Amino acid sequence: MLAERPIQEGSSKTSSSLTRSFLTILVLYLAIQGALFSAYAIPLGFFGVYFWRFALTSTAFHATTFALYLLFKNDFVIEPSGVVLERVNRANKITLFRISTLPTILFVLLASKDYPMRFELVALVAIVFATDFLDGYVSRRDKETTRIGKMMDSAGDYSLLFVISVVFHYYRIIPTWFLWLLVFRLAGQGVMVLAVLAVKKRITPRTSFLGKVTVAATMVLYAFELLRFVADIPPVTYEVLEYIVGAIIAVSVVDKVLLMVRDLQSKLPEPPGTGRLNSTLSGDKHVDD
Repeated sequence: MLAERPIQEGSSKTSSSLTRSFLTILVLYLAIQGALFSAYAIPLGFFGVYFWRFALTSTAFHATTFALYLLFKNDFVIEPSGVVLERVNRANKITLFRISTLPTILFVLLASKDYPMRFELVALVAIVFATDFLDGYVSRRDKETTRIGKMMDSAGDYSLLFVISVVFHYYRIIPTWFLWLLVFRLAGQGVMVLAVLAVKKRITPRTSFLGKVTVAATMVLYAFELLRFVADIPPVTYEVLEYIVGAIIAVSVVDKVLLMVRDLQSKLPEPPGTGRLNSTLSGDKHVDD
């Protein structure tokens, strides 16, 4: 079991320990992503073409992730026990790995246009998608569900979907209307979060049923879309699935607006605590992704 300490005790020491842990993990993941990219790029021959762009993008991405950690470091709190982590726990490590992989996926997908890697590409995306289910299972098994973990999980899911959506559209795998619908959903969510943060000064990390269905349905669709490269399936099958998932995304937009209105009308939980995220265990029980 990871070392934990009540929020009221040794907060400065705990914060320093957590920061070292987070930074160590980010540096390790940066190195792992470099190795993962090289494992694809060297055998397939695109290392020299993409390496420096990948290296700069991945480094900047990991640096930005650390900056966001500094903003939300007081929210690494286990619920409902109310203890703060001294080190990043297992579930959050898995979520961070998924987030860390985004630049790698981006450049491997870009390279796949000129360098054939059908089965390798399917395997990479499938592994990253699988971590979405693994981190939730581990957090429940270890009873270490954290306030920040809920937000990171949601941010990781949607960031991954955004990156893949842009690349899929670039390669004409998904239609233009589907890309813009998903972008509207993601941009709308960002605007709503900022609106609640501006009014309430704090936000509540939430995971609604429709939010989870939207992420899961889109991930399944994208995994299925990759079969275009390895299987002979009638094009109409992909079109039907795209419209079904598009309808789910559209309904989730309405759901998100209703939840934002509810958040704006709700009272802040007491006491507010030291972080920027409200506990989802105080008062309002529904959650919103």
